[in-house]
Amino acid sequence: MEIMKKVTAPAMTVLSKVVRTTLEDLMKNIEDFPKEIVQEAVNAGLHPSGPQYWIYKWETCVTLEEFELKICLPVATFGNTFSSDKFKLEKLEEYQHVKKTHLGSWESLKDSYEALTEEMKAKNIVPGQTCRELYINCDFDKPENNITEIQFQIN
Repeated sequence: MEIMKKVTAPAMTVLSKVVRTTLEDLMKNIEDFPKEIVQEAVNAGLHPSGPQYWIYKWETCVTLEEFELKICLPVATFGNTFSSDKFKLEKLEEYQHVKKTHLGSWESLKDSYEALTEEMKAKNIVPGQTCRELYINCDFDKPENNITEIQFQIN
């Protein structure tokens, strides 16, 4: 059992791509961006330095409404410049959050979200406008091996 702690993740340099979508249309709207962002980084001489971050930002807390999704890949630039029509090189600011690690298929990710939000309510922790998913291990052949960290922004 994880003990909920407030954590501050440091700022980091990422390649990113923003799309507007709904949960229902998510897979259709992200196209091949998760695969392409890695290829783009490598082709530009950048070094992927961590797992992909998907940052979800809602204007309201209604998860059925359209939201902004930013797909990010942490990179080390080694002084290389970067230019692309599809992706942007940017700095993510430090991120104060609480987190939960989800082990297994993404089909049951909702259960981990519910457990985390219930614990936040019990401790009177108010979420910010964003949450992040870090894809620490993605096993498309054996989804039970997936490791996903859920981070809820806190103010």
